[in-house]
Amino acid sequence: MDDDEDLEDKFYEVVDEFMQSAIAKENDISIPQVNSSFMYTMACYAARYYAIKSEKEPVDLESFIKEHTEFFESSIRSGIEYYTTDD
Repeated sequence: MDDDEDLEDKFYEVVDEFMQSAIAKENDISIPQVNSSFMYTMACYAARYYAIKSEKEPVDLESFIKEHTEFFESSIRSGIEYYTTDD
């Protein structure tokens, strides 16, 4: 296995862990509340990443937000396609 495959495997391992955690929370609170909580967590983690990165180098806030927003939109579209396709 090369480094790219290893990184991709680790990426999806983390995704699966987060999904299992989110699904487990559905028993305690509503799906919209779980969704909002995870979206807010993602935003907080992105802010943490921005703070750490900007300590080491200049980071344009608007570019950082745009890049993360575009990735998030792409992720939502990909996830919807994955979960709504019968394949």
